[in-house]
Parts: sequence; structure tokens; C-alpha cells
Amino acid sequence: MVFTQKTLKVVFADPPFGRESKGEAVTESPNLGILYIIGYARERLSNIEFTYLEPFLSMEEHLQKIQQIKPDVYALSFTTPRRDLSFETIAKVKATELPMLILAGGAHPTIDPQDVLKYTATDVCIRGEGEETTTELLQKIQTGQPITDVAGTVNQKKNNGLRPLLKNLDFFPAWDLIDFENYDIAVSKKKRMAYLLPIRGCPNYCTYCSNPVWKLEKPWIRQRSPKNIAEEIHYLYNRGIREIYLRSDTFNVDIKWCLQVCEEIKKLNLKGMTFQCNLRADKLNDELAQHLQDINIWLVHIGLESANDRVLRGIGKNATQADNIHTLELLKKHKIKVYGFLMLYNAWETNGKLEYETPQEVNTTLEFAKNCLRDNLIEYISWSITNPLIGSKLYDIAKKHDIAIHNVKIGNCMRLPGITEQQMVEHVKQGMILQLLNGIQKGMITKKSYKRAAQKAIKILNM
Repeated sequence: MVFTQKTLKVVFADPPFGRESKGEAVTESPNLGILYIIGYARERLSNIEFTYLEPFLSMEEHLQKIQQIKPDVYALSFTTPRRDLSFETIAKVKATELPMLILAGGAHPTIDPQDVLKYTATDVCIRGEGEETTTELLQKIQTGQPITDVAGTVNQKKNNGLRPLLKNLDFFPAWDLIDFENYDIAVSKKKRMAYLLPIRGCPNYCTYCSNPVWKLEKPWIRQRSPKNIAEEIHYLYNRGIREIYLRSDTFNVDIKWCLQVCEEIKKLNLKGMTFQCNLRADKLNDELAQHLQDINIWLVHIGLESANDRVLRGIGKNATQADNIHTLELLKKHKIKVYGFLMLYNAWETNGKLEYETPQEVNTTLEFAKNCLRDNLIEYISWSITNPLIGSKLYDIAKKHDIAIHNVKIGNCMRLPGITEQQMVEHVKQGMILQLLNGIQKGMITKKSYKRAAQKAIKILNM
């Protein structure tokens, strides 16, 4: 397909989740991957009109926008949990019979492009990071060149392999396309909030992690410069943002760099600005905790996962229960609250042998969580059953040992030998009750969150 008109119309889109109720977005943040691609491409290409169709649109609104814009290129970004909705969206966009090139990117097209090409009308799948690949594709479309051989893409005829990861990450997403009023995070101090990505990647490869984009190639960690991060924070502050979630998997992967970022943020002296971030439990010292406090980081998110060293070692967490406790105590000392994430019934391999978390070990983790909530070492808690997602090592382990995904009333999980569905249900129920009671006791059930709490209570009753 060749486009010769002066201005190329390009639509990037999330699958249309719709809204739970009028005016309430079902997502906390716009798609940073899409915004980064647009920001990168706009600096290098001209005569392109970019539009971002955001996730809170209904299917009807989504298709109406397509009919109005009549794009030359339509690009949908999606994860595996959104596969069915995304395939439906592509089918309905194709049914408009508008002449357009259909692209697919994001986690699912990255890890399983053949699935997308087989079951949808997608012309090209983009694998991995999309900035350079999409920019080259659009440039070739503009100039009438063939697009079948672009590195980082897969089409019906050819897999063009992976594209090297970006070395320089010092550029901003296309924030000018976003109205922040459309987004609402569940846990925050300030109403106007944004996500910011200071790092791409993670140094570890936990068995359950399904983030394939950053594990296709090395280096697994790439950092932005501290000054560039501070510049984006200043820009967002001028846009009215008063809370930023430093959303990288691990903000403290490199303590020296992390301290430098904190120093640059502190220099901005932004009144009323607060932050959240993600931390690893094995890389926090007193100096860094003090720096986090100094820049008004009020909440950190930590994947504690389990209170059992055997499990933490097995899933490749590279942190111990002693690390977990030390970090929680250090953060409490510096008056920083913790959102703790816990998993149950994880599985892994040791020398080819299947191993998994036992009911007794799940009980240990539950007891640990109760004590942490009681002692104010954890403020918020998330509790989930392990689900082997495509792209993770656990997915391959589950297939190998024939314990693949099993759909039960608590959600997708694995069939672990000797562990009944009822045992899993009871433990999930205990975890959810713990979450709900903690919210009630600490006065967290606000007007903003009562609907989620009510839904959780109904789910518990129906188990």
C-alpha cells in the first residue's frame, strides 16, 4: 500500500475499555508506549497528523473517531489479557472498509505476532520497542517504499527479527495530547497525577514476569539522565500535575544514579509536589531512604511476593525475607508508606524438577502480611494467585509439566499436584478479607474507592 497525499493521518489506539460510569476512566494512565512513539516520531518526521484514541472510549466512540479521521495508518497496542477485545476491535475497524494499513504492537504482538497475524486483519506486527521501528515504517510509507523488510516487524511473508534497543532515552512522551482529567489513580494524595518512566527494564528475570519487551535483548536496564527526568517533572508540574508515580519496575536498581535523580528533583523546589515509586527490597540504605523522604516520596510499591526464602529463591526474586523486613523497617523510620504486593501458589523449576509454594508457606506469608499491617510496616496490600502469562518462564514451565492455566472462580491459576481448588480459594479469600479489613480499619474506604471495596466484598461472599 502506497500513500502519496501530502499529510499522512496516523491513529494510535488502545483497545476501547469504555467507562465504568459516566466520567470515570477505567484506567490510571494513558499508554506511555504510544505517547513515546508519537513523541519520538514527531521529532523526525513531518507532514504527519497523529491522533491517540484513548482507552476510556467505548467501542462505538472508537469506531466513530475512525470514521471521522479516515486514517491512513491505524496502530493498536495491547497486552495478552486484552487479546480478545483487541481482536474484536481490529475486526470492527477493518469492517469500516476504509483504506488503511493496520499495525499491532505492545506486549502481545511482541511475544506472539503469529497469533495476531493469523486471527486478525493486521498487516504488520511491531515487536519490542516501537519508536525507531514505527518511525522507519511511517517514513517508508510517506515515500512509497516497501515496508516488508523493516527491522523489528513481522508480516505475513517475513519475520524481520529484532531491532536493537534504544541507547538514548532522553526524550519526552507526547504529553500535549493528554487531558489528565480523564485519568484517576486508585491510591494517590493529589487529584492531578501522572506516570513517568525514568528507567526501562529490570535486572532480574522472575519466573512469573511476563514483560517480554525488555527481555528480548540486552542490556536489560537503560536509564534516562537525571537532568532529563527533572525536566519532564518540571514540564508536568507546569501542566498542573501535583503527584508523579515514577513507574519503572525498579527505581533503586542503581543507588548512585537514584541519588543523583533525587538531587535533581530536589533542585526544582516544586511546592506541593509529591511522588510514588517502585523499589526493590534488596537495594535500599539509610542515605537513599532519606533522599526519598526529602523529595516527598510518600508511597513506595514493593513486590514482596512471599515471606519464604525458598519461594523467593525459586522464582528468581534475588531478595530474601530479611531484605523485605529490613527495607520495610527503614521506610517506616523515614515515614514513607508501603504498598506491598504478594502472590500465592507460585511455581518454578529446580534442575528440571517442578517445585511450588505449599499451603503451609502461603499461611506463613499471610501471617507475615497481618503482622506488617498491624505494625504499620505496610499501609496497602495487594494479594493475588499466580497466573502463568504468555511470555513468562512460568508459562513454559506450566506447559512442560502439564499444569497449564486452569480457570476457576478465583481467576486463572495452575493445577498444582496435591493442592485442591478449594485450598486455593480459601487462601485467596483470606487475602481479600485481610485487604478489606485493613481498608476499613485505616479509614481507606472513601467516596473514591467505595465501589471497588463493595465489589471485593461481593466477590468474597460468592466464593
